[in-house]
Amino acid sequence: MTSGETIRCGDERCEAAGAVPLTRAVDVMSHDLGHCFLCGVIAVNGGEMNGFNQMNGLREPRPNEDVRHHGITLLGYSHFTRKGIPNYWRYADRFVLADRFFTSMYGPTFPEHLFTVAASSNLIVGNKVDKQVPGGYCDDENEYAPRFRDGLSESDLERIMFLEERINEDPAYLDEIRALWRDYRLCFDMRVLPDVLEREGVSWKYYVTENAWNNALQAIRHIRFGPMWERVQPPAVFLEDLQTGNLPQVSWLVPPSIYDDHPGLHKSVCSGENWTVRQINALMRSPLWRSTAVVIVWDDYGGFYDPVAPPHVDIMGFGPRTPALIISPYARSGDNRLGGYVDHTAYEFSSVLRFIELLHRLEPLTERDANADPLSGAFDFEKPNFEKLILPVRTDCPY
Repeated sequence: MTSGETIRCGDERCEAAGAVPLTRAVDVMSHDLGHCFLCGVIAVNGGEMNGFNQMNGLREPRPNEDVRHHGITLLGYSHFTRKGIPNYWRYADRFVLADRFFTSMYGPTFPEHLFTVAASSNLIVGNKVDKQVPGGYCDDENEYAPRFRDGLSESDLERIMFLEERINEDPAYLDEIRALWRDYRLCFDMRVLPDVLEREGVSWKYYVTENAWNNALQAIRHIRFGPMWERVQPPAVFLEDLQTGNLPQVSWLVPPSIYDDHPGLHKSVCSGENWTVRQINALMRSPLWRSTAVVIVWDDYGGFYDPVAPPHVDIMGFGPRTPALIISPYARSGDNRLGGYVDHTAYEFSSVLRFIELLHRLEPLTERDANADPLSGAFDFEKPNFEKLILPVRTDCPY
């Protein structure tokens, strides 16, 4: 693919505006791209996948602001070649690339991370509003985010689905959706997969930076203020646990912010790729490689153009695709000369939870993971390949 579709918006509605060429992505992007919840709805545009140019990424929308009028940007109409992310491509060439892995909701970061531990965002649709106060989530009483209100009726849900599918037909549709949102304190209780793992005696850890935007478990009250908090530890502990043989049966590993591949904010994709390679190299060199499955995903689409329409399964999404890499001795082999396989099965973050649940004979948490495909196209447990792929870190990164 060498081009992407766009729209042009007036005061009344948006119309198709033709294709623009895709440019070469840069390692350090000048600024963030819009990827808020309504930004994602506009980008998907009822499956037309042509609204990505209507999201100016300089900031999140203010309350009651029409996100379509942030301004036009084409920075999201870009892509990396193999030269830009060579080691991610080498993993894809050797293992499994899931090319229909969708984000669980339209965006943004924090509620998407909730899906990775709970198969739900608790109807939260945004990041925290107050971004200046130290501390995070349950440790900051000032942190709130927009959330769909409780008690939505069946007719409400049907109406929201209708509005999301036709969002660019009338600017009033944005306000109608937002009218169903309420500010919500980001310290709450909901059932998460660690609860079930703990109950069933399956060891787990959540490796993440404390107070980080993507520390979803810090917003779960009974986790943050209960005995399970000791299993929420910094990312650096992952390698320590690996080296000492203390890696749990189930792990979430969230990179430090500087290495999370997020566009803008002076972050280098090259450096983020190197961080990932160091973790995978260490895992492959360990005895645990023979019994491990790694699923590498990115938490949201980041504002970048994608042509494949996501299924519209409920009011939260799905959102646009992000790639997923499944790295394991049990990864399915394909036609690539290095053995890689492209898996066209439709997945979302809840698919990873469903895989874990089936592996450990656990009941699903929500309707989402109950219905999710458990990565069924990615594995071949009858023909394992224990050969390791130790990759060199790149030397051309800015840091």
